[in-house]
Amino acid sequence: MIEKGKDSRQSRLGVIILATLGLVLGGAVAFRGIDLQTHVRQRLQPPSEAHVLGTDALGRDLLSCLAFGTLASVAIALAVVVLAAMIGTSAGFLAGWHGGWLGSGIMRLADFILAFPGILLALLLIAFWGQGIVSLVGALALSGWVGFARLVRGEVLRIKKQDFILAARGFNASPARIARDHVLPLVRPLLLTHAVSAIAAVILAEASLNFLGLGLDPRLPTLGGLIDAGHGHIFSRPALVIVPGACLVLLLAGFVLLAEGLATRRAAGDFEK
Repeated sequence: MIEKGKDSRQSRLGVIILATLGLVLGGAVAFRGIDLQTHVRQRLQPPSEAHVLGTDALGRDLLSCLAFGTLASVAIALAVVVLAAMIGTSAGFLAGWHGGWLGSGIMRLADFILAFPGILLALLLIAFWGQGIVSLVGALALSGWVGFARLVRGEVLRIKKQDFILAARGFNASPARIARDHVLPLVRPLLLTHAVSAIAAVILAEASLNFLGLGLDPRLPTLGGLIDAGHGHIFSRPALVIVPGACLVLLLAGFVLLAEGLATRRAAGDFEK
C-alpha cells in the first residue's frame, strides 16, 4: 500500500530545495548584481564584503559565476527535455499506433541509440558538430528522446484497443486528433514524471561535459567548468570545488525528489482524480 504522506514529503522537500536555491542565488544577484569580468589581480581571494564567496582562479566573483552556471544548467536542461519530449512523443506514438515496418524501424533506431552510453553519444556528436549551446542541446536531446518514445509506445499499445479509441476511429477521427484528445491526456502524468527525472539526468550530463571541456564555451562559468577549474586548488581553496559541487548536488536532489513524489502520486492514481 502506497503511503500518500511519503510522496507529499518527497515533493515538498524537492520544491523546498529548488526554491531555496533559487531564492538564495536570485536574491544575491538582485542585490549585488552579476560580475563575470576577469580580474587577474583579484584571483583566489577569500570571502570578503566585495565578494561574498571569494573569487575564482580568473578573479571572477564566485557567487556571480555560481548563479550564472546554475541558471545555464537549468535552462539547458529544460530546452533539452522539451525537445526530447517532442521528438520522443511523436516517434513513440507513430511506433505504437501504426506498428509494422515503421514501428519496428523506430524502435530499432531507439535500441541502437540505447546501445551507446548517453554521455559517450553526446561526446561523439559534440566532437563532430563543435562546441556551443546549440550543439550541446542537440546532442543531449538526440540521446534523450528514446526514453520518451518507449514510454509513449508502451502506453499507446495498451490503450489503442480500448473501446473509446475504437469508437473514435469509427467516427473517422484522424490519428493526430486521437493522439491530441485521447492518448496525450492519458500519458501526460507519465511524461511529466519522466520529464522531471530527465531534467536531473540532463543537468548531470551537461555538468560532466563542461567538466571535460566539451560543453559550452570554456570562458563561460558553468557548474562543471567551475569544478574542473577549482580542483587544482582543492587544498588551498577547497570552496572552489565544494561550493559549485554542493550547488550541483542540491539541483539534482531537488529534481529527483520531485520526480519520485510525482511517480508515487501517479501510482496512487492521484492524477486521475
